[in-house]
Amino acid sequence: MNRKNIFLFSLLVFISSLPLFLSFNRGINYFDEGYILEAARRIAAGELPYRDFHFMYTPATVYYLSFFLRLGGQFVIVERIAALLMSIFGIIFLGLLTRKLTKNHLLTFLSMFLYSLWGPTHLNFMWPVMSVLPLVFCYLFLFLGSRYFLSGIVIALILLTKQNFGAAVIISFLSSFIWVRQSKRHFFSIIYGFVSIMFLFLAHLYITGSTLSFVADINRYTIQEILIRKSFSVPFPTDSLGKFFLYLSPALISVAVGIGLVWQKKKRRLIIIPLTTLAIYLLGIFPTPDWPHLTPLLGILGILFILVPSIFGSRSRWISFTLLVFVIGAGILSLFLRNYYRWESPLINNIHCFSSGRLKYMCLDDKNYTIIMQTVPTIEKEAMGDSYIFAFYNNPIYYFITKKNIPTNFINFDVLIGKKEELRVISELKKKKVGVIITRFPPRNVNSPTLVTYLEKNYTPVHEIYEFMIWKKRN
Repeated sequence: MNRKNIFLFSLLVFISSLPLFLSFNRGINYFDEGYILEAARRIAAGELPYRDFHFMYTPATVYYLSFFLRLGGQFVIVERIAALLMSIFGIIFLGLLTRKLTKNHLLTFLSMFLYSLWGPTHLNFMWPVMSVLPLVFCYLFLFLGSRYFLSGIVIALILLTKQNFGAAVIISFLSSFIWVRQSKRHFFSIIYGFVSIMFLFLAHLYITGSTLSFVADINRYTIQEILIRKSFSVPFPTDSLGKFFLYLSPALISVAVGIGLVWQKKKRRLIIIPLTTLAIYLLGIFPTPDWPHLTPLLGILGILFILVPSIFGSRSRWISFTLLVFVIGAGILSLFLRNYYRWESPLINNIHCFSSGRLKYMCLDDKNYTIIMQTVPTIEKEAMGDSYIFAFYNNPIYYFITKKNIPTNFINFDVLIGKKEELRVISELKKKKVGVIITRFPPRNVNSPTLVTYLEKNYTPVHEIYEFMIWKKRN
């Protein structure tokens, strides 16, 4: 690119990123955000995932975040800045990718803006899916640019960031090579790049004594819970025809674009794009087709809309413009009207900006501002001098913001672990003399009867606010 194009591209990236700067420090997520924050904090403190604590994902996201926590301090705003930078990285590579597919600057901008609205603006914290999508854009850019060894490296990084998306990219890459019949030399260049990173990762696991625990956690959370027990499975939305097609739209659009590219034989190499988006959809929306899993999938529709002129000719650009503008408009309405991360109030309601402890420079809504302002001081008062608290369940962010340790090797106590491990948790609570427990939702609603019975017999409620309750150990 010449200087003029570099300046224009940089301007488009900046404008596309504006929604991120308006939302990156708003809202709080007690479970998912807390899960990643606490894992990264423990890595920054010298612990290792799998070996020292259970972890359900491949680890690249928490290693990335732990670097920022070491660099900027252990504050939620540092995590949000790390997410912001990763999102901008994604916007840049999406822009570079779409420039390969179209010379139209407006189409490039609209595709980047669509991703910004539906992806990282909706999911503004450090979550594996929002770490992996920028890498997917990078992979497609390198693959279509015939940088095959680097493509293999990025595929490995995708797998180490989120295992289901890594599997999706591997499936799409293999399918593409079978369909297009590219050179064996190119195929093995990708394999060499992939193996080089995976070898380093496996060496790391071996040297740190984490190999067996890594295999055990992947087996536990991915194979046993998701594939065999289907513990997190929910029905595909069918309560209305509109919702059904909304949730199905990324798959339908991927299939339609793929068929169009097959029809245009000269564009067959681009089949890697709809194959990748379709595989990501199938492995990303299931087994839990809900709003937080759908929004990032809607965010990648731009690279499919961009391909319409490649199928029907340059005069069909108006179709791409129309589709992009429509989905962008829906994204803006969603930001203003829908709840943040499904369970919390819309980001526009998060206007209480304050500076307090590890939550400084964050903005919360009325409810969560009240919760934080009451629960954190109460925990600090009741657990004064204690090294540990126990967050049960779905609120591990309290470990991070109260600077207290977890008494067990579960960052979030898994309600499906069974009686044997419930007894292990109780043993750790006794051994480490845990004096304060914070619960979210009535304990009796949680399927952990042995632990709940122990809690009710040995702890007394001392403070209640909304669905949260703080318990103090009886003398």
